[in-house]
Amino acid sequence: MRLLSSALVAALALAVPAMAQEPGAKKPKATYSKKNVKTVTAKVKSIDVPTRHVVLTTPDGQDHEFVVGKQARNLPQVKVGDDVIVQYQEALAVEVNEADPTKPLPQPTEAIATDRSEAGKKPEGVVARTVTLNGTVEAIDMDKKVATIKGSGGNTVEVQMQNPERWQNVKVGDTITAKYSEALALSVQPAGPKAPKKQSKPKAPAPAK
Repeated sequence: MRLLSSALVAALALAVPAMAQEPGAKKPKATYSKKNVKTVTAKVKSIDVPTRHVVLTTPDGQDHEFVVGKQARNLPQVKVGDDVIVQYQEALAVEVNEADPTKPLPQPTEAIATDRSEAGKKPEGVVARTVTLNGTVEAIDMDKKVATIKGSGGNTVEVQMQNPERWQNVKVGDTITAKYSEALALSVQPAGPKAPKKQSKPKAPAPAK
């Protein structure tokens, strides 16, 4: 059973963080990355196309009711018994570099990519979002395991060091780039063929007495 078409996979790939290195650039002083993917499968228990109400049953037997937005143009193609597969992916990539006085700190950026199936087909789509933030290390307190980061917009936040050993080479004035990405992919698959009922074997006639 496929979850995503090739087009959806391409859109989903846009949400994967990647810190591109410029030619001749120094290696980062520190890096950190984290990725998490969750997949949930449910079955369509009931559907009301005019009101766009759908009830899904998850493997634990729980029913969940949703109102599907008009963006899902192929809702009439969904039938009771269809499988609904939802995949959520989030990722974080952090990179620390020595400050370059010749380059201004980039402003925050946000990119969104969407894709959906063609009209008349089973609903299938993905929404991918990537946010990139940049900041400067204002202070480091190894005793309290806290680093103070000033964003390119002027805001200041305190970050609790989850892995203090990774901050050993980080100094005040270094720049930090954090790229957070999330993607939600949904696919509706037709219900599989029903297994044929087992026919009971005819009983052998009783032996004549």
